[in-house]
Amino acid sequence: MIDELKSFMAVVEEASLTRAAQKLCVTQSTISKRIQRLEEALGAQLFDRDSKPPRPTALAHRVQEHAAPLLLAFERLMHVTSEDGDPTGRLRFGLPQGIADIVLFDALTTMRDAFPDLHVTLRADWSPNLVRLLMASELDVAAVMTPRNAPPLEGHANRYVAALELVVVQSRERPLVPANATFAKITGQEWILNPEGCGYRAALENAVEAAGFSLNVRADTYGSEMQLQLIASGLGLGLVPKPVLEHSAWNQRLEVVNVTRFAPRLNIWLVAPQNLGNLKRAVDYLGDRLVASFESRQSPQ
Repeated sequence: MIDELKSFMAVVEEASLTRAAQKLCVTQSTISKRIQRLEEALGAQLFDRDSKPPRPTALAHRVQEHAAPLLLAFERLMHVTSEDGDPTGRLRFGLPQGIADIVLFDALTTMRDAFPDLHVTLRADWSPNLVRLLMASELDVAAVMTPRNAPPLEGHANRYVAALELVVVQSRERPLVPANATFAKITGQEWILNPEGCGYRAALENAVEAAGFSLNVRADTYGSEMQLQLIASGLGLGLVPKPVLEHSAWNQRLEVVNVTRFAPRLNIWLVAPQNLGNLKRAVDYLGDRLVASFESRQSPQ
C-alpha cells in the first residue's frame, strides 16, 4: 500500500502520469496499476479519466491530506534504526534530582533548538531509580551519579561527563562549627539534606557511619535553594555541589566548612543503550551540552 500511496501522491503533485513515472523511476503502466489498486482498496474513484490528463476528484484531495502525514511517518520509521538518521519522535531523558539545577534549563532548551522534530520528555529522580528505568527500557538515556570508584552501568554506552565536587556549608552569620573542622566535629551537628536516595546524601551517610556515628537530619527537602535558605538561617549544616553553591542567591550568607580528610566527589555519567538508532545524534549532542554546562560552572582557577 505504501507504493500505491506514493504513486498517487506523485500523480497529484506532478499532474501527469508520465512525470510521476519519471519521478519514481518506474513505468507509466506501473503507476496506472498502482492507482487502480488504491482505488479498489478505498472503494472510490480518485481521478476523472474523462479529462486529459486525468484530474483528481474532490475525494482525491481529501485522500491526499491523509496520505501526506502517513508517508512522512513511514519515511521516519525507515530511519529509526539508522544512527545517521535525523532524530525524530520522543527522547526520554532521566536526570538526577541533585544536578537538575545545574544542567536542566540548558539541556532542554538547546535540544529543542537543535532537533525541532524531537520531543524530549524529562524524568527527574535519584540515580538508582534512573538506572532501574534504563534497564527496563523506560528511559532512552539518563545522567547518573556514582561514587568515584564505582563503575557505570555494564552493557550500556557510558560517557563520562564531569566530577561533581561536594562541599559542607553553614551559615556565615550563625556558624555551628569552626570554618576548619574535624570530621568528628561535623558529625555531631544537625543537617539539612535531600531526602534518601540522593547520591551525595548517601556519600555523607556512609562516611559518618564508617566513623562510628549516626547522621542527625533536621530537615530533608527537595530543592537546593530551599535547603540553602534553611542553612543560611543557622538551622543546620548542608552538603551541596560546589557549582550549585556558587550560583545560589544565598551564596553570600553561607560559608564553606573545610573538613579534615573529607572531600566527597561523585562522577557523573551519561548512560544509554548500545543501540540508539536515529536517537544517537541527539544523545551525543546532549552529552556535549552536559559537559559544557559543568565546564561553564567551574570556578576560575
